[in-house]
Amino acid sequence: SSPAVRGAALSIIAGQTAGGSSDAWLATLGKQLDQSADPLLLDAIKKLKSGQFDAALQAIASDSKRPLSIRLKALDSAKGVNLTGETFTMVKGVLSDTATSASARIQAAAMLANAPLDKEQQTAVAPLLAAAGPVELEKLLPLLRKSKDADTVRTFATELAKNPAIASQQESIYRTALADKPVDIFETIILPAYNKAVAATEAKKRLLPSLAEKAVSTGNASAGKKHFEAGKGTCIACHKIGETGRAIGPDLSRIGAIRTERDLLESILFPSNTLARDYEAHIIETSDGQSTMGVIKSHTAEGLLVIDIAGQEKTVPHGSITGNTTLTTSLMPMGLDQTLPEQELLDL
Repeated sequence: SSPAVRGAALSIIAGQTAGGSSDAWLATLGKQLDQSADPLLLDAIKKLKSGQFDAALQAIASDSKRPLSIRLKALDSAKGVNLTGETFTMVKGVLSDTATSASARIQAAAMLANAPLDKEQQTAVAPLLAAAGPVELEKLLPLLRKSKDADTVRTFATELAKNPAIASQQESIYRTALADKPVDIFETIILPAYNKAVAATEAKKRLLPSLAEKAVSTGNASAGKKHFEAGKGTCIACHKIGETGRAIGPDLSRIGAIRTERDLLESILFPSNTLARDYEAHIIETSDGQSTMGVIKSHTAEGLLVIDIAGQEKTVPHGSITGNTTLTTSLMPMGLDQTLPEQELLDL
């Protein structure tokens, strides 16, 4: 009956790395969920990956009187996400609203890509591909592979071609996603837009020195702090300054003391040029045929603790690992600068 003891128990379940469960936990957690859907309880339920809670979580997500953050978290905690009616509108709205947090938009993009969507829903999601930032775009790309309707995929591609961040993903990723689709979708829609974006990137390289000079002369650090805290550029989704942000990538609290304006601009415009030590991206392959991409945060007795771009932690048992490839590209995608007006980029 003690809130402190109950909170400690939930923290242990939510923070475990081995994925243990118990029927006794499920019954008790179910009763607590009926009473209150607090974030720690939802974290514990998500860790257990039990379909027993899905109906209750779906009801919470569909309740428009609840806070948006709780509704989204409830959906994310379900073993199987089913987006219908109110919940579909909510998740789509989170992704399209630039005022929502970067982590919420990333989470919403992953939900839309992984949930079973009918043709009408896919058509409604398509315009989001034109404006999604690089991180959200990466999460949405499974839509191209999953859809079996050529006209819908062509609509996806047409919207994607409008996105200036299209070159944030490698050309081969688009080729693979569209490998079993009509050839013209890639060749006449995606490839020309991709090549145009690459040409723009090359032009940007030539502008780097002058941009650095502008940052020195016109950049406003106080304004840049506000941009960071507001989630502009999605920096806050992976980096911390002081107590603000998430510690997926390097801590930026004292970055100005050790990097010049040009260094910082280059890291934003071309993040894979220089990879920070201990923050290299890995692809971990396991014996069940699955793969996990992320940064290795620690080596534990149970396995490798990996954190992905959405901030989700996962322990991969040592005995199940069949491959561990270190990538030469950063988890931070190119194109984040294109989500900002030039002056906001210079301030940041």
